Amino acid sequence: MSVINLSVEVGKYGRIVLPKKLRRKYGVDEGIRLIITEHMGHICLVPVKKYEKPTEALYGAVKLEKPIAEPKRVAREHLRRKLVEGL
Repeated sequence: MSVINLSVEVGKYGRIVLPKKLRRKYGVDEGIRLIITEHMGHICLVPVKKYEKPTEALYGAVKLEKPIAEPKRVAREHLRRKLVEGL
């Protein structure tokens, strides 16, 4: 893995422009969301993968003992409980 060393200037309101070489390498196009985090004293930008259908990202993530007949109803009930707990 090659290391790319480039510099950018922080502009008004803390804005930066990512160099084209990095945008191409990591697929960062207009509208892409980046997670900003700190790691060992460094600022890290992590591109968030977008899905055409967000439920595709979750497919297979949860293993159930038995299938749920009405997953939307179960999800709504779960969200209602979480909202009530937060009050």
